Amino acid sequence: CDGVVKVHESVVASIVRKATCSVDGVVRLAGSSLVDNIAEIVGSKKMYDRAIAIDMGPTSVKIEVKVIFAYGVHIPTVAAAVQTAVIEEMNRITGMNVEKINVMVMDLEDGQPENE
Repeated sequence: CDGVVKVHESVVASIVRKATCSVDGVVRLAGSSLVDNIAEIVGSKKMYDRAIAIDMGPTSVKIEVKVIFAYGVHIPTVAAAVQTAVIEEMNRITGMNVEKINVMVMDLEDGQPENE
């Protein structure tokens, strides 16, 4: 069959968000608040502009994700787990290669991570 399949940035952002939030020690994406979560439920994607930056290539992608970790976690271990989770999910779902993923830890918070 002829044609081209292109993956939109919003799909990549959705994968990054879900993979990142599934990692133990991640509380939430930076910039994500109750208002953002409600906005996301009704279809607004503006949170991605603050928390996830995506640079799409033809077969690969560069990603930066800004996160808030739980206070007391070992930051390098959790950051590496985020990188692994995003790379694996991106490859599994889109087949795209993640050329680079930068994890920016913006803050630490008490409380339980909000895993999805």
